[in-house]
Amino acid sequence: MLMKTPIILFFCLLGLTVACAQTNQTISSHIINHIDPEKVTTQLINTIPSSARAKANNYCEGGYWLLLWNMVCAAIIAGLFLFGGLNKYILKRSGKIKGTNLSNFVFIIFYFLLFFLLSLPLDIYQNFIREHQYGFSNQGFVQWFLNDLITFLVELIIAAPFLVLVYAIFRKTRENWWVWGAVISIIFIIGIIIIYPVFIAPIFNQYTPLKNGALKDQILSMARANRVNVDDVYVYNESQQTKVFNAEVTGFAGTARISLNDNMLNHCTNNEIKAALAHEMGHYVLRHLFVLTMEYGLLIMLGFKLIQWSVIKLINKYGDKWKMNSIQDITSLPLIVFLFTFYFFILTPVTNSITRVVEIEADNYGLNAARQPDAFASLMLKSADNHKVDPGYWEEIIFFDHPCRKQRILSAMIWKAEN
Repeated sequence: MLMKTPIILFFCLLGLTVACAQTNQTISSHIINHIDPEKVTTQLINTIPSSARAKANNYCEGGYWLLLWNMVCAAIIAGLFLFGGLNKYILKRSGKIKGTNLSNFVFIIFYFLLFFLLSLPLDIYQNFIREHQYGFSNQGFVQWFLNDLITFLVELIIAAPFLVLVYAIFRKTRENWWVWGAVISIIFIIGIIIIYPVFIAPIFNQYTPLKNGALKDQILSMARANRVNVDDVYVYNESQQTKVFNAEVTGFAGTARISLNDNMLNHCTNNEIKAALAHEMGHYVLRHLFVLTMEYGLLIMLGFKLIQWSVIKLINKYGDKWKMNSIQDITSLPLIVFLFTFYFFILTPVTNSITRVVEIEADNYGLNAARQPDAFASLMLKSADNHKVDPGYWEEIIFFDHPCRKQRILSAMIWKAEN
């Protein structure tokens, strides 16, 4: 009986995913105010060279396969820890340390280090070789690897103490560990959202105030009109890493920051920048960070419950071989990581659709805030070199965490026709 509710919730989520996708893809085809949005959208998309579209399609379709290969890699690494002896190897060393929390801390550090090294070949291909093949990266290998290493160290510094706390709570709460595990995970996510723009983002890029006074004034005016309480606009030097455009309004509980990367500043018009930032302000004003945290929190809670059931079954079968008596043993960490990886891999259509819905809301908000439909459409065209413009129906549902470029341009043209 314990499993019926999670399974019912899972299929309800899948049903809502399809329903939302169906709703979002319902479009108007009639001519409004002498503008045919579909015709104009088609004309705009046709301006993209066929070679560029083919390249973008190949890049996206390769990304679909990488979802699978990352899952396979996670399974192999989990197997090496659980069946290949890595758990026992680490436990021999960490187990000599007095104090459960300190011993667990050492185990976690060894686990993260070995996981990083074992997944490095796929990481190099996916995030360095492939990005260079498609012309999106500006980094040499040494620069890329140092950045990757810094990312690993930041994750380790944040995650290791958190996981020590998690396992301490597991030991205290016993059979209710899954409830408290979910609660503390949600609190942890909220904490990261709060500190990220102030303490984490500046580690990777230098943030400087926007020097274009006229553009800054227009952005801040739009921010004030939409109750985004900031007093400056920042530019960060991401062009040293990538050619991709990025802009964001990040933060929570008084740590809001408006920023855009220097690629946008150097290659986009003022109106395109305002259109992009209006979209990001939509996320902030509509409290999408809070909405997503709550929605993902429910998925995390469901995941912990499913994992509780799975772990009990697996420990009963393999516990002696794994030197694992219960979930409270630190040796369960590789198992939990793999089970959550598999869980969210299966939920890819659900999580993508959750995100896609808020992106649609932010698009609509941004169009009303900036009133720049043509600039928004041109920005979608400029950034289409790594996005499939017009995917199939199920392809978009399963793999896209944003609406496709065709739908986003069409929304802009419908807004233009109606306004």
